[in-house]
Amino acid sequence: MIDLHAHILTDTDDGASSFEESVALLYEARKAGFTGIVCTPHYMQGFYEKDSNYIKEKIKELEMDAKRVGIHLYQGNEIYGTNEICKFLNEEKISRINNSRYLLIEFSINNEPTKNSSEIIEEIIKNGYIPIIAHPERYPYVQKDIKFIKNLMKKGALLQANFASIDGYYGTAAKKTVIKLLKSRMIQFLGSDVHNKRTIYINIHQYIKKISKYLSENEIDELAYKNPIKVIHDDVITINKNQI
Repeated sequence: MIDLHAHILTDTDDGASSFEESVALLYEARKAGFTGIVCTPHYMQGFYEKDSNYIKEKIKELEMDAKRVGIHLYQGNEIYGTNEICKFLNEEKISRINNSRYLLIEFSINNEPTKNSSEIIEEIIKNGYIPIIAHPERYPYVQKDIKFIKNLMKKGALLQANFASIDGYYGTAAKKTVIKLLKSRMIQFLGSDVHNKRTIYINIHQYIKKISKYLSENEIDELAYKNPIKVIHDDVITINKNQI
């Protein structure tokens, strides 16, 4: 599997608290079945603002241990939705996933959606990039009505759900919403969104077993490996918008 969403780097955001924890997460990930991890530290103005060159150096620090474990590291960001995303890309403040067209975008986790969400997605696509919306099942406004996320998908956005949502890790509403999204075949990726050791990776097989109630083995493989590999290689991922 390839983990498309992980906070394993130190001194970048609210993820791993030490280099030792980063290494411990590598071992946990490999034991869980991951051979690749996209490092996606938060980028949010006023909170987390480490630029792409800084992230690149932090990945280099961890690469030797990653190779020893048998994991390939890729660069990315979890970017908070803003009208300035394309500007930030030009200024090399944020990273595309492995220098592909794909961007991992996070919207407001509060009760109200990020302002101008549709315009943000449209601007990203107009500039030749492909937005992947992180953990939509966690957004209260999606939990109330999935039409919000359907509209963004119709514009060209893709969706990444968190493995642990299926187990109620983020609450009952997120669990119910991810089941609804999985059953509707609206999810293109599964990611860990791991921040600390002994949390997500150690329970991955348990999560997959629960997800298998709603998806076939081939479908889980597509979300956890085949589609992430397409992102890494900058290949096209197609969805049937008529089914949204």
